Amino acid sequence: MKKTIKTGSFILCMALFSHIAISAEKVTCKEEVNNVNASLSQKGSPVINNVADFTATLQTLNATGRLPDKYITSIQAKHLGWSGAETETLWGLKLTNNKWIGGDSYQHKSLPANAKWYSADVDVNRGYRSNKRLIYTLSSQMRFYTPDNYQNFVEISPCQ
Repeated sequence: MKKTIKTGSFILCMALFSHIAISAEKVTCKEEVNNVNASLSQKGSPVINNVADFTATLQTLNATGRLPDKYITSIQAKHLGWSGAETETLWGLKLTNNKWIGGDSYQHKSLPANAKWYSADVDVNRGYRSNKRLIYTLSSQMRFYTPDNYQNFVEISPCQ
């Protein structure tokens, strides 16, 4: 019996060590967003302005498999009275005040076809949507950022 406990403890310790070693290899989401911004800046592409917010979104998505609570789908927003027009702010309505659009299904030929993809707004300004989006899947930590309304995609490395 003691041998089983020791072996079980050893296996548990090794599993924990392996998890810590794998986690240590991942960069923080803030470091990854800064890396993405440096690459975008060199190319003259629009960068992620609100690094702290985007970092928090990635961390929440990676940890829970859900977007932060501030996100609602475009269908939910329309049910609450938003027209969906580019010229209308989400924040002009009490029910959608401080909400961002996220969680809508998304498809694009350049993304791997073996996953279901979703989009989420990035850098919302006073409730107006920008051309920037986070593209993500729930089946892995594969994430992309598009600065220009889905014309170009930058892969975001897994982060914590």
